[in-house]
Amino acid sequence: MLARLLAFIRAHDPGLAALKRAARAAVVMPATFAIGNVVIGQPQVALFASFGSFALLLLVSIPGTTAVMLRGYGGLIAASVLLIIVGSLCSRQAVLAVAAMAVAAALTLFAGVISPTAALGSSYLLLAFVLPVSVPVPPGQIPDRLAGWGLAVALGLPALLLVWPRPWFDRRRADLASATRRLAELVQAHADGHRDPPARAAAGQALADLRSSFASAPYPPTGVAPAQVALARMVSRVEWADVLAMVTPAEQGVALTAPALRELNGATARALRGVSEVIGDGAGGQQPETAAGELAAALTGLDADRRAAYTWAVDRLVHEVTAGGADGQPAADRLAFLRPTFRARSLGLATEELGVLALRSAGFTVPALAGQPTPAGPAGAAGPAGVLRAAWDQARPHLNLRSVWLRNSLRGAAGLAAAVAVARLTSVAHGFWVVLGTLSVLRSNALGTGVTAARAVAGTAAGFIVGTVIMLGLGSHTTALWFLLPLAVLFAGAAPAVISFAAGQAGFTVMVIILFNILVPAGWRVGLLRLEDVALGCAVSVGVGLLLWPRGAAAAFGRALCDAYRAGSAYLLAAVDRLISPGLTGDVQQQAGLAVATYHRLEDAYRQFLSERGAKRIGMETATHLLTGASRLRLSAHSLATVAAHPEARPMAPAGADAASQLRQAFQRADTWYDGFAAVLGGERADLPPVDADGELRPVLAEAFSLASAAQDIPTVRMLMRLLWAGEYLDDEHASQRDLAGAAGQLAAQAHGGPAAHSMVTPK
Repeated sequence: MLARLLAFIRAHDPGLAALKRAARAAVVMPATFAIGNVVIGQPQVALFASFGSFALLLLVSIPGTTAVMLRGYGGLIAASVLLIIVGSLCSRQAVLAVAAMAVAAALTLFAGVISPTAALGSSYLLLAFVLPVSVPVPPGQIPDRLAGWGLAVALGLPALLLVWPRPWFDRRRADLASATRRLAELVQAHADGHRDPPARAAAGQALADLRSSFASAPYPPTGVAPAQVALARMVSRVEWADVLAMVTPAEQGVALTAPALRELNGATARALRGVSEVIGDGAGGQQPETAAGELAAALTGLDADRRAAYTWAVDRLVHEVTAGGADGQPAADRLAFLRPTFRARSLGLATEELGVLALRSAGFTVPALAGQPTPAGPAGAAGPAGVLRAAWDQARPHLNLRSVWLRNSLRGAAGLAAAVAVARLTSVAHGFWVVLGTLSVLRSNALGTGVTAARAVAGTAAGFIVGTVIMLGLGSHTTALWFLLPLAVLFAGAAPAVISFAAGQAGFTVMVIILFNILVPAGWRVGLLRLEDVALGCAVSVGVGLLLWPRGAAAAFGRALCDAYRAGSAYLLAAVDRLISPGLTGDVQQQAGLAVATYHRLEDAYRQFLSERGAKRIGMETATHLLTGASRLRLSAHSLATVAAHPEARPMAPAGADAASQLRQAFQRADTWYDGFAAVLGGERADLPPVDADGELRPVLAEAFSLASAAQDIPTVRMLMRLLWAGEYLDDEHASQRDLAGAAGQLAAQAHGGPAAHSMVTPK
């Protein structure tokens, strides 16, 4: 029986991470409660010490090195102290308590936009306000509450940092690091001037292992913290880089011999190895800070080499004209070097994004790169004014009702404020549990909230029955209850991950019954009160879910995708207009700002989609694929927008002007396609527009180049270089459109309620 139990736990809790966290809490939480209740003898100290340690050890988990964890927990603890003081001061006036709960919840939840640590610790921070504002006391008892909270920190923080600290490395990181390392070996072979079929096969196998690792994991495989989402996004980026790392026999004459491309491939390989080191387990012997510093330096060098490769391509094209050594050679052959150059630069761009995600996943600062849009956030800002300005820049795109983060913050604030109001109006004995019930079951759609509420009530009822049995048998034996308390904490901490959400609610109810009967003996009645209060809290959460967001995160994710693809396509079209007419820079900057803002909102919708409980209409792989497509579109536009383009001294020849006009028309058709694609994602239409055929522009551009070359028209040749480069991006977008068309079908079926929607349900 013990062997079967251990096998069950290991199957549901790989690495025993949840069990270790629960065991740690089972030691610390009763110890803090004992010190507050027995040694100090103050009920407020005991109450805040017990719930403070429970929240610190089980409701928040910050990944990273010890220094990163210490900074993160320190910031959360400082904020929680302020919330306890404000909540206590507002607790004696009902109207003030409701209003303060609304404001504190909205600010706490929305703060996650600016600080990933605040996002990770939102439950901990909310509990630090819910507990004091729901239990009215005179201001003179605030020091007792702070003493209890401080006691929880004094015992809990060392346990977090020293006893089974959260592992930042797991099998999925190992597979991701291995795939990146194998890809680096393949690209290094190209930098060395030869193809390497064994390296190609090894990279393919590593990618297959990576896909299998993520597909077989519980949904979602990496959690929903910003760093973990960055890791999930890296999977599709590695696949994108793998496609770009191919060198065909027709391209190898340039890709494996041109010094500029070999140097670029070498820089790409160095950056890929840096990515592997940063997300790896440190087997290379480097400290995380050292590995991050080397990766940042490699990314900076890669960014410079990418721009140098474009300059080399321009110079070579001009040389083809001025040297006159290619007489009689077809234009298509003379332009054959452009495709491998474009592929190598695109691989460098994909690697830069991998490097950015790797640094973010490990909590390190991201360097400013020309190939990547400037990351929003306060990191690297100079002085308090700079920090505030950067924080405002990060928050501003989300001050929009289409922002998932803003809507979720307002929902949470409305739900918790309503729970406080209900608790005060009904005068229940323990209003704290009404608010906790709302906090624990409030989800992103009405269906999810209702299902979770039913589980919460069922779990609480089961815990009430078990607690009643315990109280009937041992209620008068306080010593026995002290022995049962650690076991109850252990079960309450491990059950949500190992068994179910309802089992966790049952364990938490038993723990509360034991805790309060030690504090103020009342027998089984404590459990009955908790059952009543949680039922009220669940009713509030369901009502708020129905009123404020009945459609849930999947619909919001579709709308965010719709906005991101439209903004990215408009940005790409503006970047092409700038290449054709270099004086048009204002529109590019405006479209760039819109594209970045909509993409930030998309990432937030993606995180909300992953965190939503209940059935999924689409799988994580499809959702991540669509997210990656939006990112590629935005990066393509940004890359074109950063290509050097200076007004020529005289107008282009007629052939060049005609080629420019046809190129712009082709990008306008691509923009129309993305608009239709966005309409499908947003549920505005059911059918996808057709994708343009590849290669229609190449003969036009090649003919214009032949005429300009024969006329020794260098200004037109330079302009045509930009047009040819944009043409490569257009071909890439056509391939991306065909790839995205299949993925859109699932969201379209879900939006229109077709049969496909019900056949694609992925249980969480």
